[in-house]
Amino acid sequence: MILVTGIAGLTGQFLYQEIQGERKLDQIIKYFVRPTSDISFMLDEDKKNNVIYGDGNNLKDVTDALLNINLVIHLATIHLSEVITQACLLKGVKRVIFINTTGMYSQYKSYALLYTELERKIKESGLIYTIIRPTMIYGNHQDVNIHKLIKMISKLSVFPVIGKGDGLMHPIYAQDLAKCISSVMDNEEKTRMQEYNVAGKASLTYLSLLKEIAKALGKERYFLHIPYGLALLIGKIGDYIPNGIIDYEKVQRLKEDKNFDYSKAVCDLGFSPRSFEEGVKLEVQALRDAGVIK
Repeated sequence: MILVTGIAGLTGQFLYQEIQGERKLDQIIKYFVRPTSDISFMLDEDKKNNVIYGDGNNLKDVTDALLNINLVIHLATIHLSEVITQACLLKGVKRVIFINTTGMYSQYKSYALLYTELERKIKESGLIYTIIRPTMIYGNHQDVNIHKLIKMISKLSVFPVIGKGDGLMHPIYAQDLAKCISSVMDNEEKTRMQEYNVAGKASLTYLSLLKEIAKALGKERYFLHIPYGLALLIGKIGDYIPNGIIDYEKVQRLKEDKNFDYSKAVCDLGFSPRSFEEGVKLEVQALRDAGVIK
């Protein structure tokens, strides 16, 4: 039996579609969710029989959810990995697929060292692990960054760009990440004690990413370049006045190239991600269908 955490999140919903669509599993899949999670997208049968409610920070809740489980797919935040690991060791669950982030490589991201430390603990735990590290994930209104850019570009005729906008980005469409996770499930022996960086088909500059969003929206936009030093000042103000759009760390990371080699995932998993041009069209349509943008 399999237990999935974080199924109500962005990637989780795409993984659920993958499970219900192309995948035909012999094993029963249980879903560990918070009582407040929106699981309206799930089949009634799963909501009735396969949902386990609990708090991922609570060791007892997680341990109780592991009854008869032989594989955990931990999609929820990597910050809960220590609780998941401890619960698995207590219940004798050997196999776990963890989703971390390529943010661990950043010299600016505040949590980078923590992500690295959490991975170290996973690797030393004795569990049979696979670690998947996606880049920035996008796909609908649940993503953290791209949907905000889409909303702003859909409204603003003039859009600010920090510096030259030449920092490389490599976002991954959530469905492609879900397919990657599915492939790990199908290749248990090959993926034991392995780690994979995964990203979109090709990296692109931040300015090119913004232009692709405008193109997907069918909008003509003028991009106004803001001096990097001024942007840092604005970002610092954003630290004191949280706005969900800009802060000091985000400004710094825009100058940092975030492109990654995913050839190992191609070789082991048949990973074949789509381009940002393809993915952002799907996200724009998803936002329109949800009434987020017009």
